Amino acid sequence: MTSVREVLRAGARLGGPGLVGVGALVAAAVLAGLGQRWDAQTQRLQDEARALRAQARPQATAEAPLSVQQWQASLPAPADRQQRLADLLELAIRLDLNPARTEHRLSTSEGLERLRVTLPVTGRYAQVRRFIAAALAHDPALSLDAIKLRRVSPQAAEVEAEMQWSLHGRAAP
Repeated sequence: MTSVREVLRAGARLGGPGLVGVGALVAAAVLAGLGQRWDAQTQRLQDEARALRAQARPQATAEAPLSVQQWQASLPAPADRQQRLADLLELAIRLDLNPARTEHRLSTSEGLERLRVTLPVTGRYAQVRRFIAAALAHDPALSLDAIKLRRVSPQAAEVEAEMQWSLHGRAAP
């Protein structure tokens, strides 16, 4: 094999166009090597994405769907309502979204209760998103019914978010 110095000397004998040609050949060789590396990395990432998608697909089960009575029985008991509300507020505080005030309204109907909670907070948009995700993951009988976002000005780092949540549960007998 010829060394790089020999290639450069040969290119120098050819003059300026020869050096440009040699430089282009070296660059092409380097880019070809990088291209192969990128192709291998792309293939590996595509395989990983396929595996993650396969894991995320719901697994088919032979279980029968829940009846209305079974679903109601799986909801939290009325005695848990205050703790669930406290958990929601504590989560907001832990994420530095200090709620200024909250409003609650309890309604019951056909063996179900629904505690509607209006929760205005101020914080960065990312904090609000993390709060929503964490709250929904923490309490499976919680739903986010509405959200209003507002920035004081386009340059403001913080948003004002007014969220309406529902804590669903079994009604007291």
